Amino acid sequence: MLMRVAFSLDSVLVLSLCVFIVLESARAVPTEVKSRSKRYLKGYCNCQCGVVNRQQRVVGGNITKVNEFPWIAGISHGGTYHCGAALITRRHLLTAAHCINGFDFNELTVTLGDHDRLDLDRHYSIEVRGLRSVRKHEHFDKASFNNDIAILEMDSPVDFNHRIQPVCLPNDEFLDYAGRIGIIAGWGKTKEKGEISTVLRKVAVPVWSRRDCYNSGYGERKISENMFCAGYPEGGIDACQGDSGGPLQLSNSFGDMEIIGVVSWGRGCARKNLPGVYTKVVNYLHWVEESIEDECLCRNAARRF
Repeated sequence: MLMRVAFSLDSVLVLSLCVFIVLESARAVPTEVKSRSKRYLKGYCNCQCGVVNRQQRVVGGNITKVNEFPWIAGISHGGTYHCGAALITRRHLLTAAHCINGFDFNELTVTLGDHDRLDLDRHYSIEVRGLRSVRKHEHFDKASFNNDIAILEMDSPVDFNHRIQPVCLPNDEFLDYAGRIGIIAGWGKTKEKGEISTVLRKVAVPVWSRRDCYNSGYGERKISENMFCAGYPEGGIDACQGDSGGPLQLSNSFGDMEIIGVVSWGRGCARKNLPGVYTKVVNYLHWVEESIEDECLCRNAARRF
């Protein structure tokens, strides 16, 4: 009996020592590692992002299926369509900084769940929101379009359904999309001197390597580390005026759509050796995380397990 009691006391001492070591080890973890882990675990809610209502493969200039990309939103100023945007939370949209630069955000509205802007019955299916706040990137340069990214906070949240869902942010483990095919969707002009489209259209464009982008007609000086090119060397297919702020998106290995770029700038539309230039979203993941504050993000397939 005495030996059993002594053994139990020793066990308690050993257990206490182990607990002490674990606690001290936790204190030794760098602050930035602990805070990042906390944000990662806290930042996702019980919903899925990037679910496409796909109907057919993308060919140049196709009209989309109704609500095929349920995160696409339109920004209007004074009732006139102005730019595109992408829904990333129940309250927040991602767009280009130049789309809101110089505007009073109280004069802007966003429309979600839209397809044909001339459809007389569209008010039954769309959601229209005012803006509570906007955050243009603090280092946006209107001359070079560097850091051309902004977050819009709507004045009230939306409910997710088959018509309105968020797009996924890119996985920060995968930085190079060169050679991948991305999809642009928007209500922009169908050609350089054409009219703004009344229906949502989509085109597929390949992402260029940084070297190829530098060797384009823009030259290396015009392309910052926060930009990438996408398009065809021969031209013919591209984003155009009115597509600004909208997403360039592609499917990840799990089939979810990620927004890897924001339509930013270009010389003309679909010109030879002058591809579209996009803001590289993966460079701004921490900035986006800070901008949405306590609002959670939906999980993509890679984060569901």
